Amino acid sequence: MIDHPYISDPDYSTTVVSWYDGGLHFFSSVPAGAEGFEVPINVFHLAYSIIFVFAWIMCYVWWKRGSFRVTRRQVLDSILVAVAAIVIGGRLGEAIFYQPEYYFSHPGRLLTNASGFTIHGMILGVIFAFWFWARWIKRPWFHLLDQTVIFVAFGTPLGRIANFLSADLWGRESDLPWAVRFPMRGPISRPVVANQQGEMFLVFRDELPGDKIAYHIEPYTPDQPCMPLESADYFSYHLGSHDSGIIEYARMVVTTPRHPSQLYQAITEGVILLLILVLVRARTKTVGQLSAWFLVCYGGLRMVTENFRQPEPGLGFLLGLTRGQLLSLSMVIGGLVLFWQIRRKPILIETIPTDAPGVAAPAPVDTAPNGKPA
Repeated sequence: MIDHPYISDPDYSTTVVSWYDGGLHFFSSVPAGAEGFEVPINVFHLAYSIIFVFAWIMCYVWWKRGSFRVTRRQVLDSILVAVAAIVIGGRLGEAIFYQPEYYFSHPGRLLTNASGFTIHGMILGVIFAFWFWARWIKRPWFHLLDQTVIFVAFGTPLGRIANFLSADLWGRESDLPWAVRFPMRGPISRPVVANQQGEMFLVFRDELPGDKIAYHIEPYTPDQPCMPLESADYFSYHLGSHDSGIIEYARMVVTTPRHPSQLYQAITEGVILLLILVLVRARTKTVGQLSAWFLVCYGGLRMVTENFRQPEPGLGFLLGLTRGQLLSLSMVIGGLVLFWQIRRKPILIETIPTDAPGVAAPAPVDTAPNGKPA
């Protein structure tokens, strides 16, 4: 059994770089009362930045090689459209699929940093955004989507490692030697603590006037097993209630040993999927093949790894499947339908126009308004 760093070290931080008190700091969270221009960059920011730079470079490489058939200007524009779709789709997906009551009771929360993104929402966001973008630039819809799936597979290991470091989205109970105990999280990844009497609470972070921060706690009953309070050496700390002035001493609640499912997903939905897509891209000559392979493989692999992942707090199972498995099953079905559509009406990549240097212009083809051969 392994303890996550958060359990033994109350100062553990996922901050990578920050600037405060006139200096640059690494792997140190910004302390209370710090002065200066605070710019904390955490592991998630770093992961997203690496993915964006990688996408930018690779899209220009593919454009020059003639496998990404757009104009030079449309390369960066397509990336920016995808980024906007990822942000909007990821947030809406988190709200609709996992926390609708929380977000839609106060829609303004969608604009805060209360929680993260869901990858199914990101994928749907890009699909819908590129449907409009493809018609605007007169390119086949799935040719644009084919360029994005490599980046999803490339970014998945980075994102899942960040999830592991921040102790999010851990797995189900396990007695394996590499099982990990994590700090217990409630809805919207709120910390769970307990007082000396064993009563459990969710920790809420409140933003007060004057840029002040306070915390308060509300009673909570976990819907999943945790370690008995008297059997673990986790740290204690106090939380001040800004509305009552009472100081409540509490202890972090720790999970039972769990599968590090974030790392399982990093390997399967990331490394293995990326290898599959790279091999497919090197061989395919037809629009949509990469997208179809991605939908089937990602959906199938995610359905497998979900068997090791703890369902979101309060959600549980539906028809014996987790929310993630249901969404992934729809991806597999969509991928199979796309394979059928490609076989029925194939579009050769080489017939799509591009202004890439050294790439021969395609023979004239009568096209419909959506850019597909008539």
